[in-house]
Amino acid sequence: MNLRIKRWLPLFVWVAIIFGASSIPGVVTDDVKLPMDFDKLIHFLEYMVFAVLFYRGLSYDSGKVNWILCSVVILTGGGIAGLDEMYQSYIPGRDSSIFDLIADFAGVVAGSVFAVLKHVRKVKRGRTG
Repeated sequence: MNLRIKRWLPLFVWVAIIFGASSIPGVVTDDVKLPMDFDKLIHFLEYMVFAVLFYRGLSYDSGKVNWILCSVVILTGGGIAGLDEMYQSYIPGRDSSIFDLIADFAGVVAGSVFAVLKHVRKVKRGRTG
């Protein structure tokens, strides 16, 4: 598989999944009972995965840890999360929430830190990729 495709395809697929899920009109029903704030956990996890995949793409063959890449992931991830929330406000039955955005951003930060720490471990072991 082409190195560029291997490097970036997972991220592009994940972003398509995020925006695809955001495009589904909300269904208001009393039959669906989820734990309180369960959706915040979903927001957190989807953007945590986003950050890990994005950092992986940026640092794919890097033999050294670059904290600037972590900052790029956090800033870009926060921007995409904001766009996602804004986009959802135009979908019937969906809304945009500052609390969802906070959960998204927290996921981006957690995913970025996780990805950097994983990269540090790889570098210390002498592996890249």
